[in-house]
Amino acid sequence: MTASFTTSTVADRLAALRAQAMSDHKAAQDAAWTWMESLGKQLPSQAADDELMELFSLGIPADVDGQTYGMLIGFRAKPEGISRGGEFVYSLAKAFVSTFGVPWLGKKFDKAAMRGTNTMTRLAEFTLPILVRYRTRKAAGNTCEGFDMLNRFEDSVVAPGTQILVLDYEHESLGNPWPVNQIRDEAVEIVSGTYIGAKIWHQEDGHKQIAWWASKI
Repeated sequence: MTASFTTSTVADRLAALRAQAMSDHKAAQDAAWTWMESLGKQLPSQAADDELMELFSLGIPADVDGQTYGMLIGFRAKPEGISRGGEFVYSLAKAFVSTFGVPWLGKKFDKAAMRGTNTMTRLAEFTLPILVRYRTRKAAGNTCEGFDMLNRFEDSVVAPGTQILVLDYEHESLGNPWPVNQIRDEAVEIVSGTYIGAKIWHQEDGHKQIAWWASKI
């Protein structure tokens, strides 16, 4: 049985889902997923963005291993003060998704190595060499993977005081091309096996969040 959340706060609603997950994990996970999906349809409204930020700030560092299924929740309003390069990437990403859909399927984590990668559709295999001169690797089934990352735990740059899992694409050893090498993802767990993430552009004078994403096991 699912509780009514009509008048509850974000904290109350999340607490109820976490309690529900103790007895019915799938129902709680599905409800959390639907909640984020619904907020994504309301973006870039400030109210939806604020609710996603509050949900994110209530999470705990994502402790995840293996393949996850992903969802682009949506793009935020264009951040004030974003650099020209960041604005170009933001606009290009929105136009690409609007035209072709989302080629990203999820993230795969190697907890022991504190590393990971991204799983994508074949669309990425054909378009990325043109857009960013990057070739993906073939993966299971009709998928490919790439844009490797290093993982670590630290404080969030968009929700100070919240401990998060960093998905770092910037390290030179990873060989990620521009603009991916200026991206930082942050992830927290909100319900067991269910994660919300912030996609962040790193520029000389700081960080600008451009989108929200989610994943689940």
